[in-house]
Amino acid sequence: MLFEEKIRIGDDPSRHNEKPYNYYDRSGREEIAIIRNTLNDWYRHYPLEEQKELKIRFKKEFNSTFFELFIHELFRCQGFELTVHPEVPNSTKKPDFLAKRGDLGIYIEAKESRDKSREEEARENKTNEFYDSINKIKSANFLLQINELLLKSGKQPKTRKIISFIQSELSKYDPDKITTVIQEGGLANNVKILYEDDDVKLIVSPIPKMNSARKTEGRPIGIYPSESFFGGSEKSIKSAFEKKANRYGKLDKPYLICINAVGILGREDIEIENVLWGSMAITWSENPNDRNERLTRMRDGIFLNKVGAQHKNVSAVLITNV
Repeated sequence: MLFEEKIRIGDDPSRHNEKPYNYYDRSGREEIAIIRNTLNDWYRHYPLEEQKELKIRFKKEFNSTFFELFIHELFRCQGFELTVHPEVPNSTKKPDFLAKRGDLGIYIEAKESRDKSREEEARENKTNEFYDSINKIKSANFLLQINELLLKSGKQPKTRKIISFIQSELSKYDPDKITTVIQEGGLANNVKILYEDDDVKLIVSPIPKMNSARKTEGRPIGIYPSESFFGGSEKSIKSAFEKKANRYGKLDKPYLICINAVGILGREDIEIENVLWGSMAITWSENPNDRNERLTRMRDGIFLNKVGAQHKNVSAVLITNV
């Protein structure tokens, strides 16, 4: 089994930097049990000789391994028989699957698409580690709004002093008085608590708990800094495709690339069409009597660029958000 049968009693949410497999394996929450049971069912359908290696990868890198298992189950449900890591002509590399049904055989590669670079993900991990530490603050009367967090150096901030400082500051405030401040002036006029040293700058505000929730301690962070962005996932989807498109050279069967677009920038149909066929553009004539304005597509898609047709060895792309 991917997740062994055992007694699980934890009902807390996952920590920011907790590996998904570890959380699913320890949680006693009913909705997590549904996830475990579903994944165990899919795992039973995976070739027995490949299960051990898959389970190791699940513990190390959950999301991309999950997508491989999902694709295996998806095609199995369509009546295909799947071979894991089949040999292909003209290459020593092996795709994820060969799916066969009757006379039809398809090579399948599963790839995750994310919107963040390795550097951005490393910084996100440091931020999450910081949040996990700050969530150790003991606060009976308040939740915390994180107004600003700036990691100023490459070091992971030491949080013992920060926790002690914020706990001391929170003890100075009356939750009922803070409630009045928020009701009269909104969150923008709430109290601000500033901590700063060589490694970090942190500004938080106390958010009073409801009376029924006071004197109980849980994870104190209630509101995180907002994050804004412009644009969509075209760049990351295109990058994921290009890493797999020419990996195996000329193949003797259709080749399908499956991309799971799970980045924060979203995945709309228009973004997928821009990636496949080219970005939308407006063209018009220089003839002042007939501008002939119309929508068209630029030649910057993965299958057609300024040179001409590209990646002819790829038969199709399946883009999902699972």
